[in-house]
Amino acid sequence: MRKTLDIDFYKKGFDYQQIDCIHGPIAAAAGYFSYNNYFYFCYLYAILSNTENFFESGFESNVNRIVSCMGLELQRIDCSGNTPEETMNRIAEEILGGWPVILVVKYNSLFYSKYYKDSAYTLDHAIIVNEYGENNKTFSIKEASLVRDIVSTYENSDIFFSLQVTFDMLKDIFDGSNKQYIKENQTFANSIYSMHKIEDISIDTNEVINTSLSLFPDYKNDFINIINSYNEQIEKFKYDIELIRRRFYGCIKPIFHLLYDHCKQRNLDTALTKNTEKIIEETRQDALNFLYRASITGAKITREKQDDLCSKVLDSDEKLINLIKILFVNEGKKNQINYYVDLTEHYNNQAFEDTLRDDSRADITGEGTHYIFRDLVVNEEWKKGDFCFNYSYLPAQTDNISCNAQVICIPEINAQYISILACSEYGSYNEKIAIEYSDGSKRVITADFSDFFQPPIYGEKAYWTGAAAERRNGRTRYHNFNARLFAKRYRIEPGCVVKIHLPNRRNVHIFALTLTDEVFL
Repeated sequence: MRKTLDIDFYKKGFDYQQIDCIHGPIAAAAGYFSYNNYFYFCYLYAILSNTENFFESGFESNVNRIVSCMGLELQRIDCSGNTPEETMNRIAEEILGGWPVILVVKYNSLFYSKYYKDSAYTLDHAIIVNEYGENNKTFSIKEASLVRDIVSTYENSDIFFSLQVTFDMLKDIFDGSNKQYIKENQTFANSIYSMHKIEDISIDTNEVINTSLSLFPDYKNDFINIINSYNEQIEKFKYDIELIRRRFYGCIKPIFHLLYDHCKQRNLDTALTKNTEKIIEETRQDALNFLYRASITGAKITREKQDDLCSKVLDSDEKLINLIKILFVNEGKKNQINYYVDLTEHYNNQAFEDTLRDDSRADITGEGTHYIFRDLVVNEEWKKGDFCFNYSYLPAQTDNISCNAQVICIPEINAQYISILACSEYGSYNEKIAIEYSDGSKRVITADFSDFFQPPIYGEKAYWTGAAAERRNGRTRYHNFNARLFAKRYRIEPGCVVKIHLPNRRNVHIFALTLTDEVFL
């Protein structure tokens, strides 16, 4: 069997010039648990990495300060005393346990890198290990540098592509890097890292913005220290300019990406956000360019110029802090009332079998493909983050609706949202669902259904991931891809719901529906 932890490509994410090639993969690993965690991490990291003493706090400490608000923890696994083979087996255990692994490595240990075996190129990098096949002992990694020199520079060039590697290939990457880290007495020596979920927390942009506000009471921008110490460290500044530019200018995009997204979600005016972004970009770019030009010639700068640069940076920082305070919406506590729609009388398809066996009857595709029942919560509340379902299930019976324009009757339930647990097969679809209200009116929403064999393509949450099998010619074998159920929530016209009209698309399968009303306390 093959275990895959679905991690997005993050095509709309950020490249190494905005977030470095170690913390970018960490953000994507956090995104395994919830897609938007990637953007939340990048936003908070962009702010935190500008602060004084950031590098003195320690790698794990800084990461966990960020991911703790998502209910996650980056855990270091000490591999001292282990052989490289034993370390690979430990990585496999983490994957099978559902925890993506982050390997911090050297570019010169990556067999697919142009710097492979280049002993003069010793920069660090990180890869995500997110898949393991028990049968052939192969891994899949998510690698952000594969198309870095191919993708247009006007786009995100750090796309997390998948690459299949053998047990020995990954072992050589780790071993080649680890020998260098041991020699350098580096933090990353004899270490692998995995991202664990330790608490079921669901957050949105508003809560992330609130978290960032907690960083500001003692906020001191380290760029001020760099400006003030420039005359004593001219050569160091010139050597480190790329890192300094990424840290203090590249960070602007992840910060404002989230702020614009927040404005869109909350229907907030973006004029102040755009103006603040422009001021910060111009201020930091002008300061960096001035210092770099001076460093090229070895010129010192006057105390008056240093004070002027610092004053402008501090003023722009104050504008950013004030903007974030304005954008934060101080909401009251919300109480969500869920109604779990009973779909059992409309079940007309069996997707699940309890075990892998040749006499199986389940068939979600009509051609023998089905799911193996494992790690599902059935016949009771099944909660993950903002979602909550009650999936009704009995073994060896129909367990889902293959949509054929069924009409689901509802006993007059007030609702503002509908959550759908579903998938599709042989293609992904956008289908109309009509919500009928007690006054006879109808409202139509467009619901998204991704094909179960791949990660979600419409922003759904992969709510359940498990084994898929195929029955062919009297024998049943595991597929080499995962089965998945996806969850997505839709805002509907508030009112008293009496009927739900499903689409006429047999390839779309619905397993559970939840209607939710929201009340502020």
